[in-house]
Amino acid sequence: MANPYELLAGLALLREKKRSSRQHDAQELQEWSGFQIHVGDSVCLIPCEQVEEVVMPSSVAGVRGVPRWVNGVIYCRAQLVTLVDLAALLLGKDRAAVSGRAFVVRGRQEWFGLQAGSFEGVRHIWSDTPVCDAPLQLNDDWRRFTRQWLLLDDQPVAVLEAIQLVAALESGEIRV
Repeated sequence: MANPYELLAGLALLREKKRSSRQHDAQELQEWSGFQIHVGDSVCLIPCEQVEEVVMPSSVAGVRGVPRWVNGVIYCRAQLVTLVDLAALLLGKDRAAVSGRAFVVRGRQEWFGLQAGSFEGVRHIWSDTPVCDAPLQLNDDWRRFTRQWLLLDDQPVAVLEAIQLVAALESGEIRV
């Protein structure tokens, strides 16, 4: 019997064959994968290639005098990782219940663990996925760190630029 990974890989191959059979031009479909999360009421994708590791922090050390969007620090891969609550950072909300997972992204000098409200799994995106406009109610920080908006399952999904977000955190562009 096939394991769940093999079944999912087989389904992805079938989907690719179906899409390529529908395609009439010579362009080849491109695929990428992202971690699907919720930030506030929005569904987002963090591209897998931007994430070093997904961890379940077991012991989080609190830090005094930090911005409200810093949940604390953890130790991962012999590095100190600052945990960032994405909803508090991007939406200006108070700290919320975040999933246990942290998506660890390496900056030039520091490492950050991006945490969200919930983690839905890995989503595979094809180059022919329809794009859409960003919802109007989002602030400038949100828009600045979004690569694009995709229409998935009839709802807008933000593709977050985690590397760009971490660079802004490191440089001090993002303030309290």
